[in-house]
This record gives sequence, C-alpha cells and structure tokens, in this order.
Amino acid sequence: MLTWSREPLRPYDIVTRTQATLSTKGVLDIAAGMLAATARITPAEGVQRLRAYAALHHRRLADVAEELVRRRLTPDTVLAPAPR
Repeated sequence: MLTWSREPLRPYDIVTRTQATLSTKGVLDIAAGMLAATARITPAEGVQRLRAYAALHHRRLADVAEELVRRRLTPDTVLAPAPR
C-alpha cells in the first residue's frame, strides 16, 4: 500500500535525500573507474558494464557498485562475459 503525506518536505529531508543521492553517485563513479582501470575501457563503458551485470543478476546498480568498491565483488567478476 502506498501512503501519501500531505505535509511538505522539511529542509532536513531534502538535505538528507540530496546527500544520499550524491553519495550513491560517488560510489557509482568510483566503481566505474575501477572497471575502467582494470579493463582499460572508458568510465562510461564501465558504467555500461555495471548496468549489464546488475541487470543480468537482478540487482540494483547502486548495490553492485557498493559491493565492488567495498571489495566484496571483484572487477573481473563484473567484467566477465555473460553466459550464453
């Protein structure tokens, strides 16, 4: 069920959401850079590889990027070709 609050967002809520978004973007950029350095590809291609891996494994992009940055997932695992 979806609930709707009639109360406007408080400035604190806006700041918190903005900080979370920027943090996620930073982790995504770092993860894409890790893939780019490992595979000698562009960071944009690194993002594409992250998206492909996340989609193939039915995972959120942000979760895959965080696992990569925290070294719970290796760049080689993400860069491996998809099984046919």
